[in-house]
Amino acid sequence: MSYFHLESLNRDAYIASIATFQDPESIRFAKQSLAWWDRHFSWNAQGCAVLCDENNEHLCYLFSKIDRYGEYITLYNLFTPAIEQRKGYATHMLRMILDQALEKHVRRITFSSVSASLDFYQLLGFIYWGVNDIGDYYCNIPLPKSGLDGIESMTKESTLEALIGSNLTKINAKIDGNERHLSPAQILVYKADILKLGKSYVRGELKILKDLS
Repeated sequence: MSYFHLESLNRDAYIASIATFQDPESIRFAKQSLAWWDRHFSWNAQGCAVLCDENNEHLCYLFSKIDRYGEYITLYNLFTPAIEQRKGYATHMLRMILDQALEKHVRRITFSSVSASLDFYQLLGFIYWGVNDIGDYYCNIPLPKSGLDGIESMTKESTLEALIGSNLTKINAKIDGNERHLSPAQILVYKADILKLGKSYVRGELKILKDLS
């Protein structure tokens, strides 16, 4: 059985790790993630988590952050280099990261997914309240005590009120009216995405709850 563990990479270690990439798309996304973290967060406070095998090979990367109140874990960039894709590493890494968050008593998980990542997250049971100001799909739900493996049953069996908790205003502020500002090209993608997501896209139900609040 393979043994996996997580390590935290500082900026220099991250740059050295992604320097081994050969695929242009993997290189592009890794550099984009680096630039984004440089703009928004301090590497001195927190680096990039990497999933490693028993030979300490780097398999998958995740930028995430727990807020200062310990309530939320926010996922920013989760990616697997092309040569390691389709092996379940992203799922395994996300499971381990959420288990660590639970040990710190984190109560909720949030992230915004690009269209291309919806299939991955949908298979895990995540739902979306709408789109953010750049058209990415916004998720904000409780983190079940069973971690990643409990997401699907929680979103299927819980009421939307329970999933929202006391966060209706926060969620609505993140997504309210953004679909009206999508470009024509984004609208075409959006219509296809919400058809694919089906019951995992709950924008309409959120509108009803807001009107009733």
